[in-house]
Amino acid sequence: MKKKDLAIDLLEMALARRDEPAALATALIALDKLSQSRPEHANCHYAAGRVLLAMGQAQLAMGALRIACQLDPEHAAAHYYEGVAHWLLGRKSEALTKVLNALHADPDLFEARFDAGVIYSQRGDHAAALEHLKRALGLRPEDFPTLKKLLQCLLALDYHGTAQLTHKRLRQVWATSEDPGVRALRSYVLDQFDVGPVRVVAVESLAPEGDPRVLYSFAAHDSAGLAFTITLETSAALRGSWVLAVNDGEVHANTGMRWSEPPGYHLLKPSVVRLVGRWAGVGEEGEGE
Repeated sequence: MKKKDLAIDLLEMALARRDEPAALATALIALDKLSQSRPEHANCHYAAGRVLLAMGQAQLAMGALRIACQLDPEHAAAHYYEGVAHWLLGRKSEALTKVLNALHADPDLFEARFDAGVIYSQRGDHAAALEHLKRALGLRPEDFPTLKKLLQCLLALDYHGTAQLTHKRLRQVWATSEDPGVRALRSYVLDQFDVGPVRVVAVESLAPEGDPRVLYSFAAHDSAGLAFTITLETSAALRGSWVLAVNDGEVHANTGMRWSEPPGYHLLKPSVVRLVGRWAGVGEEGEGE
């Protein structure tokens, strides 16, 4: 039987009461005493770092977690949470380095795999992000946030076929999830792209309601103050047809683009790109992100 680690026990008890500052402070005092008696025990410093993170003390947490990594270079969780501390302090390059160190120690650490994908995606390296997110999904096939980030990457890379399958899977997971946080979602950011100087953020509704019912909304804006929204919607008056409409201030204009059922996103996006270009008076070349 594996011997219990007092430092980890203290950490687990503290995190179970993370909303109680007194409980976190008490755990930190106990861990400090434990580290004085066992200064070479990496888990003492690791646990202290985790508690400090829960207290919002990222700078102090980073120091404790760094010591844990020095004492045990293969401590994947210590590397990962030191990366979290760097991220909270705005040190994104250092955060990525630590997350990759964590994966070197434990290639199947889900949190590190997912975060590596997110960081690479934010850096615009969607190919690298895709590899990490695919491996993260292999570890947790029903994870909604991972499916969402994977779908965003696939769209940015114009991998339309795989994106279609992933999109379908995402909606299935949302519909069947037992996670109350996932079931409470009503919309999410599906895609982001540029049409000339105009930035477009595409949001999909998971449960369209009302009249009109909006399935997709594309919020477009530029640095000069231009702002309008394109929607794919249906209404009682449309009798089941779906149309693209432009909403610009008090203007709600039906564009005349009509479908008998919602088109696949990969088919809809080119029409939206052209419409954004015409409405904004810019070129029609969209670039995904």
